[in-house]
Amino acid sequence: MKPTHSITQAHSSSLRGTVAAMTRAAQQAHRIAAQTQTALVVERNGVLEHLQVLANQASDMPILQAVPTKKDH
Repeated sequence: MKPTHSITQAHSSSLRGTVAAMTRAAQQAHRIAAQTQTALVVERNGVLEHLQVLANQASDMPILQAVPTKKDH
């Protein structure tokens, strides 16, 4: 089995920049969700979660609050 390496060690500069790009995209998604009062949908451990983003006046980082959702069976 070949050892795995961090993408930040990739030969391609495009690949090395993907972590920073994904971080910026997530931050922008949080800002937009806070502005539009829209929930974010994320997957954690195979489970979809709806997170309501609350604007935090003291910081640029929004506060996330889990929103209960109905389970479809």
